[in-house]
Amino acid sequence: MRSGADVPGFRPCKNCDYNWTSDANQRWILFAAKDRGADVFEAFSNSPPYWMTYSNCSSGGRNSTNNLNFSYYDAYADYLTEVVKWYKGQELIFRTLEPFNEPTTGLWHEFGSQEGCTYNYLSMSEIVKRVGSYLNQKGLLNTTTVSMADEGLLEGEISTISAVDTLGIFGNNIKSYVSQYNTHAYSGIARSPLYHIAKENGKRLWMSEWGSWSSKNMSASIKLSEEILKDMRKLKPVAWVYWQIIEHAPNGNDGNDYGLIGADFNNSTVPLDIRLSFYAFAQYTKFIRPGYRIISSNNDDTLAAQDASNKTLILICTNKNNAPDLWNINVSKFNISSFNVYRTSNDNETLKLLPNTWHIIDGILIYESPANSITTWVFNVTQ
Repeated sequence: MRSGADVPGFRPCKNCDYNWTSDANQRWILFAAKDRGADVFEAFSNSPPYWMTYSNCSSGGRNSTNNLNFSYYDAYADYLTEVVKWYKGQELIFRTLEPFNEPTTGLWHEFGSQEGCTYNYLSMSEIVKRVGSYLNQKGLLNTTTVSMADEGLLEGEISTISAVDTLGIFGNNIKSYVSQYNTHAYSGIARSPLYHIAKENGKRLWMSEWGSWSSKNMSASIKLSEEILKDMRKLKPVAWVYWQIIEHAPNGNDGNDYGLIGADFNNSTVPLDIRLSFYAFAQYTKFIRPGYRIISSNNDDTLAAQDASNKTLILICTNKNNAPDLWNINVSKFNISSFNVYRTSNDNETLKLLPNTWHIIDGILIYESPANSITTWVFNVTQ
């Protein structure tokens, strides 16, 4: 498998004991995130342990077929929930447990480059039922519920949800185990329909994975920003997750990996390659914090958000054009007392705090943004 994709399991064979020292690097990251204030955690599995599969390979089945051996359904549910239970004993609680990853895309085959497993709707329903039951038996259901299905396409997520509803695969007690729908956004257009399905079913909605090739210039940053804008404005998830921040790129090979930061996984002395897209992502994550709400904007290239106390207004504006663009920003509905401006662009600007040379006149702020740039406005609002 590719570097970084061969993830150790906690139970290496059928007759083996659990090895809680396994996967030390990822465990370190997990607890380091908790120590630094992260407080929402999800456990997910790309594949069952190889010894539970038909192919004896955790990258997928023969001809991308269903790969979890039916005789191991209970063992898989027990394994997943035992891991969650162990972490709870370490004072780290997973809010959700996701047994699947892109289960119906047909991408996962034996001897592939990363872990994956194909499931059909019937097998997914059985696994959700058993995972929920084991969570309940182990006294975990009050803190950990099931999320599903991390489909690769927006329409795929809708199809999975629709199939289990239409076919009556999930009984009411099984459906109650699921608190959250996870979707990836690599392809598809059905953002608004999926939002409404989640809302009608009373499920939390995450955009749980998207990523794209890195670049030396702003092209990857603009693509990232445009994806965030589409998803946050139309899909309206409560979380937007990038895959993945750090990738193995020992030669700084931008364009051959999805990382916002390139690293050499085999040599920690090699300096990190922090890409422009890292700062582009920070144009959002540094300023739109947990508890903020997304508010409406009539410009497709702008994301607007406000904190819970209504004392801070955030506007993130993306100029995706190859030429400067003139913006007329109307903030007349807000009583602005002051503001700061940050920008990432090709002009050696990485989340740069700009000199404040603009004035709001009759509620309008006129701003000329450089070509291929992302600008974040942080307005202080008085009541």
